[in-house]
Amino acid sequence: MTRVPSILYATDEARRAPSWDPGAALFRDLNLDQVIASVAKRRDAYDLRAFLYQPLTAPDAIVYRQEVFADLEEPSTRAIFARFAGAELVEKFDYRVKDLRENDLDFAHYHRERFFLNEARHYCAVVSELEAGLAISPLGSRALLALRDYLGRYVASSEFHALTSEADALKRALDEVQYCVLIKGNRITVGAYDGEADHGEEIATTFARFRKGAAKSYLPSYRFMDSFTGAGVLDLVAKVFPEVFSKLDGFCRTHLHYMDEAIRYLDHEVQLYLAYLSHVDHLRDAGLVFSAARLSTTDKTESARDTFDLALADQLVRQGSRVVCNDVILSSRERILVVTGPNNGGKTTLARTFGQLHYLARLGLPVPGADVQLFLCDRIFTHFAKEEEPTTLAGKLQDELNRLRTDIDEATEASVFVLNEIFSSTSAADALFLSKRIIEKVSALDALCVCVTFLDELASLNEKVVSVVSTVAPDDPAARTFKVVRKPADGRAHARAIAEQYGLTYERLIKEIRR
Repeated sequence: MTRVPSILYATDEARRAPSWDPGAALFRDLNLDQVIASVAKRRDAYDLRAFLYQPLTAPDAIVYRQEVFADLEEPSTRAIFARFAGAELVEKFDYRVKDLRENDLDFAHYHRERFFLNEARHYCAVVSELEAGLAISPLGSRALLALRDYLGRYVASSEFHALTSEADALKRALDEVQYCVLIKGNRITVGAYDGEADHGEEIATTFARFRKGAAKSYLPSYRFMDSFTGAGVLDLVAKVFPEVFSKLDGFCRTHLHYMDEAIRYLDHEVQLYLAYLSHVDHLRDAGLVFSAARLSTTDKTESARDTFDLALADQLVRQGSRVVCNDVILSSRERILVVTGPNNGGKTTLARTFGQLHYLARLGLPVPGADVQLFLCDRIFTHFAKEEEPTTLAGKLQDELNRLRTDIDEATEASVFVLNEIFSSTSAADALFLSKRIIEKVSALDALCVCVTFLDELASLNEKVVSVVSTVAPDDPAARTFKVVRKPADGRAHARAIAEQYGLTYERLIKEIRR
């Protein structure tokens, strides 16, 4: 049996990849919940969240999607699929089939059947246009090449030809039906047209001489055939012309399931590509770069030039603000980025960016940044500040220790950790002791990690650790640049944190002195 082509899944096994829990902490911690909501809301009629919470596991399955995105970078190809998606074939088909099944031989039966015929003809026209467009498109992806071949066979099939020709012939036959309506009191009589004069045309001709330009119409705005009376008249017309309406009945019975399974899949799956591209369009217009990540299951060398937090960038661009991009580099034996620097300097943003890159890459989506090379992780563990749970007997520190231990026990050498100011609820000495233990365990796993901290000692813990620091303006230490650069931790971040804790910052002292 021929496999129905999918433009999202390279294999049936990829389609069965397990979904991740939408309520998992990583989606909130990394602002991925915001990204997913923004992408999904652009296609409200489709459950895109089902795709966006289902990262792929195999490198080839990810490349399969990346190839499609590369094809859709061609404006003409993207426009072809945008027109197809805008036709809403499946939504209209499902509605009309449901309409027929629930109202078979009920009021407005032929009225409903005519709408079904119209949708069938619309379906044929849209599919034919899609096939013709793809036939001349410069495609390179396996998915769209397979789709093009499938559509070529489908449109040339006797089944599709029969649907198209029968629908067109039936539409012409219905258009040729002419009848007269006689209304006398509360009685309506319908008969075949036999050359009777068109009184409406005669009246219009008679009064045309009095017309002085366009005038406002005060007639009620409804279509006669959409009204209760109109539907009843159509049932009478069917009795006058039983042969053609019998053919309409036969068409609807024969072609009730005219929708091809591949078209149904395509109508759903293409929405993810178009929704994500629509989401990033305005970011690209602002000068931000997206690219396909090169992924490896063995090489943990990583790089991402001019990368950024996708959720934050979306907000900033909509506000007309500038987005500061940073580089993420891990080479040779390097596995852990320790990020230090002043508060509100972009440290947590860089950590979120690191996590987002690995998650979005597993979906096969274009990721923020240029020249992106990543390790294909199996899981992402995040630890951000969390409110203490009053219903538990454990305190905040104990809860944090429990969560970290659980995650480290479940993690593998292929996992990614995003740690944001862990153990901030305890003393500096205890935080340093505990943080060292955690980093040593992550290092022993050989897992990838980014750790945001005020503890500069962590930045030189071992050869796997890389120190990066959020910077300030050279001429104004209070001004954040939001640039995070590779350099040794200088101790100022921790000093600043202590000063803020005890109200001894420069700004606070000056304020107190001036009182």
